[in-house]
Amino acid sequence: MRVLYCHDNIYQQCSNGIVYSPGQFPHKYWNTFLNHFDHLVVTGRGSPISAEVNKLNISSAPDVSFVLFPNINSPLGRLKHARSVNNRLQKVIEESDAVIIRAVSDIGWLAYKHAKKMGKPIAMEMAACAWDSTWNHGNKLGKIYAPIRYLRDRIITKNADYVIYVSERFLQKRYPTTGETEHASNVRIAVTDKDLIDKKLEKIKEKEEISHLPLVIGLIGNLDNKIKGVADVLNALEKVQEQKPGSFIFRHLGPGNPENFIQQAKKLGLEEIVYFDGMIQSGQAVLDWLDGIDLYLQPSYQEGVPRATIEAMSRGCPVIASKAGGIPELIDKKWLIKPGQVSKLAQLIVKMLDNPKSRIEAAVINYEKSYEFTNEFLSPRRKLFWGAFANFIRKNAENTHKT
Repeated sequence: MRVLYCHDNIYQQCSNGIVYSPGQFPHKYWNTFLNHFDHLVVTGRGSPISAEVNKLNISSAPDVSFVLFPNINSPLGRLKHARSVNNRLQKVIEESDAVIIRAVSDIGWLAYKHAKKMGKPIAMEMAACAWDSTWNHGNKLGKIYAPIRYLRDRIITKNADYVIYVSERFLQKRYPTTGETEHASNVRIAVTDKDLIDKKLEKIKEKEEISHLPLVIGLIGNLDNKIKGVADVLNALEKVQEQKPGSFIFRHLGPGNPENFIQQAKKLGLEEIVYFDGMIQSGQAVLDWLDGIDLYLQPSYQEGVPRATIEAMSRGCPVIASKAGGIPELIDKKWLIKPGQVSKLAQLIVKMLDNPKSRIEAAVINYEKSYEFTNEFLSPRRKLFWGAFANFIRKNAENTHKT
């Protein structure tokens, strides 16, 4: 059984054939699908090899092949490449037994139209809100394109045969479907030993006793757009610094060019306490980084159910976040802000810094909540869902053969 997986993720393919991916889609991610399908064809955008390729995840895996396209997510890209991408994608779908589309994806929209015409089974990974992600991207074009992408994903989700949502409620309300459904976050974390939370609580107590030690505030996200709210964090930290000088340092982890934020930090007088750590491979390296964080921030303008937040929770991190997407399904409402509420973000950070009991309480609650996103908890759901979709594909093939 040959299945096509469509998303607009950017991959880098070396001359030796190995494909790399920043941030998401490490090779282990495909195991969920390969447990049910013989071969997975992954589409995405191709990018030249970067100097930091060794910091990316290896996405290549046995029984996984890649078909990489030029970027069609911009007006110029669509003008130059849309026809060739569309024609090539049509051939790939003809050779596939079914199509899986992960939101949000322009390639996925083209794949959906071809798959519908050909009568191929379609599954949707509803992982993010097209409106929120496009509207908040940071430019005028995004605000023009947001309603188009929103309507496209509404159509795909409504008419897909199977839909798996990463949220428990949020995305289901915005993108209803008539197909078979399940909800399971795309986070892959293992159950951690209880010693981890004990060590985290001990660390909170130690930092309280040694008052001159600054707390480490952290955030994970892409720097190439405004979606993760990094600029808001820096503006909020200026206010915190005025009230509590020397009480914190800030670390950012993730891809993108930090130069604009470095300049912003200088203007705000934060350059000596703000660090951009760049990219590291996902998995244990990220968890180790989170173990050095005392307070995690996720003031995003758009999210499905953010993987980084859940990973931070699983390491016993107190979290302050926005109400974007499915975040309210994760975090106690007293630690939530509306996207863009810089002053309130600063107030909550100060509250956390001033009150170790609040950090302890949030750490325990978050750690316990994160169990709902462990492989032990979610793998059975994914297995049943993709197993059912595989059976649906087989029945569709049998019916097509009979006719």
